[in-house]
Amino acid sequence: MFQIGEFSKLGQVSPRMLRHYDQLGLLKPGQVDKWTGYRYYTIDQLAQLHRIIALKEMGLTLEQIGDLLKSGEALHPERLRGMLTLARSQIEREIYENQERLHRVEVRLQQIEEGPSPYEIVVKPIPAQVIASIREVVPRVQDMNAYCDTLYLELYAGLRSLGITPLQPEITLYHQDEYSETDLDAEFAIAVHPKHLKTPPAHRRIQFRELPAHPTAAALIYEGPFRDMLDAVLSLVKWVAMNGHTFDGPLRELHLSGPAHDADDGDTLPVTELQLPIRKLTP
Repeated sequence: MFQIGEFSKLGQVSPRMLRHYDQLGLLKPGQVDKWTGYRYYTIDQLAQLHRIIALKEMGLTLEQIGDLLKSGEALHPERLRGMLTLARSQIEREIYENQERLHRVEVRLQQIEEGPSPYEIVVKPIPAQVIASIREVVPRVQDMNAYCDTLYLELYAGLRSLGITPLQPEITLYHQDEYSETDLDAEFAIAVHPKHLKTPPAHRRIQFRELPAHPTAAALIYEGPFRDMLDAVLSLVKWVAMNGHTFDGPLRELHLSGPAHDADDGDTLPVTELQLPIRKLTP
């Protein structure tokens, strides 16, 4: 018989862990002195301890190990295979998540080497949103401000004529498969109540539809004039490419600080959120 300290040295397990195994019923002492409470183990219990350690190192939880070793029964191959298969899946998921984190760290280190970026990019889900919109092809990127002012004013006037109260925010969408500075297929939209989607009002220019939700989107906050937003857009596109993703929907430009055509009238810079739906590229 071995006292707990001696047995812990033989099994290379701390006395604290042996007491924990005792509490869980995984490895009960061979004998407990009723007067002193000292625990004593037998040499044949060393094999059971090694079995627990081996299963734990394979990724099984102590609860799973206890289920396998219950009542001292022999290990059932099918049950062990099922538990190890589950453990393998969990380990593979952890490896994948750690590889993703490592890649993001490497990308950030590369960005630091190239020079600090003023934008913090986050990945998040974006919800569905009912919108009223006007879609036009803008000849050049330099014309976007003028089109934005004109078409949002037209959109607000059209909604007033229909008796519809617009919500916030305004959302400009860019329906381009790739970056372009000419012939921009743009949609100028404003959020409206979902009830207007059930029976959309008739209007010769305004369309009512639902922007779909996306489980994953890269997003950043830009604070500054709309005419200087190009650098932020390019930073977002570059981040998506460097992190092994591709576009999964049009770029969304949300005007968080109010109507775009009012932006030049105030003393504060407009605040815009750029959202780009993305999906992971398959290897």
